[in-house]
Order: sequence, then C-alpha cells, then structure tokens
Amino acid sequence: MTGLRVELRRSAALWAGLVVLVSGAGMLWLVTSESSRWKANSTSAVLELRLPLAYVWALVVGLAVLQGMRDSRAGVTELFTATPRPGWVRLGALASAVSGAVAVAAVLLCAAVVATVAFGGGLVSAGFVPLVVTVVLGLASSVLVGLAIGRLLPHPLTVPVALVATFMVATTAGRALEVRSPDDEISRFALLTPVMDAPDTDLLTTSAPVDLGQAAWFTGLGVTAFLLLAARTWLGRLAALAPAGLALVLALSIVPARYSDVLVVDSTAGEQVCDGAVCVSRVHADRLPVVAAAGRAALAELAALPDAPTGVREDTSAMAHLTAPRRDSKIVYISASGHPRVLTMSEDEVRLELLAGAGVPSCSAPNSVNYWEAAVRYVTAGYFNGGLAELASERLMWNNERMRAEVDRAWQRFSAASPQEQRDRVVRARQMLLTCQDAERVLEVLKAGR
Repeated sequence: MTGLRVELRRSAALWAGLVVLVSGAGMLWLVTSESSRWKANSTSAVLELRLPLAYVWALVVGLAVLQGMRDSRAGVTELFTATPRPGWVRLGALASAVSGAVAVAAVLLCAAVVATVAFGGGLVSAGFVPLVVTVVLGLASSVLVGLAIGRLLPHPLTVPVALVATFMVATTAGRALEVRSPDDEISRFALLTPVMDAPDTDLLTTSAPVDLGQAAWFTGLGVTAFLLLAARTWLGRLAALAPAGLALVLALSIVPARYSDVLVVDSTAGEQVCDGAVCVSRVHADRLPVVAAAGRAALAELAALPDAPTGVREDTSAMAHLTAPRRDSKIVYISASGHPRVLTMSEDEVRLELLAGAGVPSCSAPNSVNYWEAAVRYVTAGYFNGGLAELASERLMWNNERMRAEVDRAWQRFSAASPQEQRDRVVRARQMLLTCQDAERVLEVLKAGR
C-alpha cells in the first residue's frame, strides 16, 4: 500500500483521473443538447457516454504512454533492473495507481450522469450496470496498454503517435457502426472498442453478447498489457501476447455481426404502462395522461371504420429508430423516434397524428421524407378532423407553398366526393397503408377513388 500511495503522489495517476472526469463531462455537454433523450433513462445516460469516450480514450492512452516512459526519461532503467526488488512489484504499483485512478474517475462520471437522470425525474434501473463495467474495463485496460507501449518504445514521437492512432481507431470504429438498416452487417472489430454512437432513443441498451464480448476482450487486453509491462525478456513479451490473442478469439466469437443484434430494448424502460386501451413505455409514463386523452378521442373517431383499431401503443421495438413503426389493423402504433417526437406534442397534435393515415402509422423510417405519403396523411387526418390542419410531424409540407398547394388540390378533389364515397376511399387507403403500398397510388385513390 505504501508503494501505491507513493505512485499516486508522484505519477500522473490523479491527473489521468481528472482528465477522464473533466474531458468526459465536457465532451458530453458539447455533443448533446438540452433536449437529449439520455436524461430520461439512466441506461441511456451511460450509453450516451460512449461517444465522448472517443476523445477521452485517446487522451487517457496518451497520458499512460507518457507515464510509461518515466524510467527511460529519468535514465534509471538499468538501475532499477539491478535492484533485488522484483520489477513487477514496482511496476504493479504504478499500473494499479494509474489504472485505478482512471477506473474510479470513470465510475464517478457514470454515477454523475445517473444522478442527473435521477434528480431530473428520469427512470433509474439496474440496466446501466453492464455498461459501466465495460466502460471501466475498457479505460483501465487502455491505461495498461499505454504504460506498456511507453516502457517498450521510449521515443519522443511515441506519445503523439499513440494519441492520434487511438483517436483514429475510435473514429473508424464509430463509422463502422453507422448503418441504414437493421439487417446491415457490421465489423465485429468495431465492437471491441469502448466507443459507440448511441441511437437517438431512450429505450435501448447493448445486448448481452456485446457486453460479454467487450468484457472478455478488455480483460485479456489488460492482462497482456501488464505482462508486457513487467516482462524483461523478448520471450516473456511474446508469451504475454497469449491472453490478448485468446480473448480476441473469444470476443469475436461472441459479439454479433448484424446491427439488429447489437442493441436490445431496456426491459425496464420498455415495459408498457397503460391507461385503458392506451399504452406507452415506462420511460415515457409522464406523457401517458396526454397520450391517453388523445388516444381515446382518436379511437372514438376511427370506430366508424370497418375493422377499426381498439388500442393505441407506443412502438418499443429495438430497431424503431431505423424502420417504420409496426402496423396492425387493431392497434395504432406511435413512433417514439424521429423529429419532432409524437410523445412530446400537445393533446390535439397527438390526436391528429393518430388519425393521419386512418390510424396507420407512416411507412417511412424516422426522419425520412416522402411527399406523397405526407399528402395522404394530411387528407386522411382532414377527413376525421373535418378539414385540413397542420400535422406537427409534417410541418415542412404545410409551410412550403408549393407542397401545401398539392395538399390543397388533393383535399379539394377528395372533399368534392359524397360522404359515403369519402368514407369508402379512406377505408381503401387504410387497407393499402396497412401493407405499405405505393403512397402515390394511395393518394390517387383518395383523390379519384381508383
């Protein structure tokens, strides 16, 4: 313990911990906004830290490399080699001090964001614990790698090269995880870094295979790094690579190759909370009174249709941020993804969103644009509303003069038909939307009944 206290005082351990706390908190504040969704769920909060880690990780490795060069810079490498005290004991104290300080700082940073969620009235559950474990293991093992590199390669360029290389690995891994479809394949190697750009949702967490694979890899990497740090011969250094090699093989066999298997719904956040026939996820329970009132009003108006829906549900599927909401003739699904979010709207705005498409959600992925489909949603909402009204999710269509003119022309042709014909057209359009048929054809049915 004496050696550990000495290393805490004379090494860069405390500075490294301070870097994690200050840079992590600063980057989280810079890359997120006041409306960020992580503040509603503790699991989302810790997952959101994975993006700032791209910067923190590089700084931590750079500091560790600099610390690992200490003996060489002081010219005492041969002196310590000649002492009877085993080198691994002294180096173990150094490694424990620096990696321990970084690990404690990482835990404090995670605890701070969880506390922010708790004091802000958000949902706190045990779902964030595996994410904290992988973050701590990732940063601690990176410290050990940095110390080993600094000891083995004591060159003035080693620190900047290690820092830049780590940042490049982080950004490359982040780009490798960018997908457009849930079925897209990703690089398994990209999952073996502590960096991840969290999706814009407060319902998800990483899957168990991802957590287990990362934990296995970071543990093996840390063991190898410490053995490299303490080894005195080239044979010992070669043998030290074995734990990392075995961990890499194990991790690659565990982590998934498809993006849809990387993220899963947080079981606590995604639990349904209901008011009669209207349900939302637990993390959005504060919006239930507004959604329930709007949902009951919408269901009452949709009841005039054949095979009318009888319930309203939030779509809590894991890939809802990349795909169109689920559809069911008996359930009106609300998408919790996209901008603006339906669950943040007023009661009347939510009612219009539920009526748009005759109770069938959009066939387009969140944040995508389909002008024909937007026109269909305006006309069908106008049928139940008794006239056109702005849809909060389709403001671009409403505020653009040319697009608004197209909606007005479609509405004029639709409203010129008899009430029975209007109803028949809406019924046909609803059936087509349930199977996501071409939106232009659906609009033509509403305008001309064919």
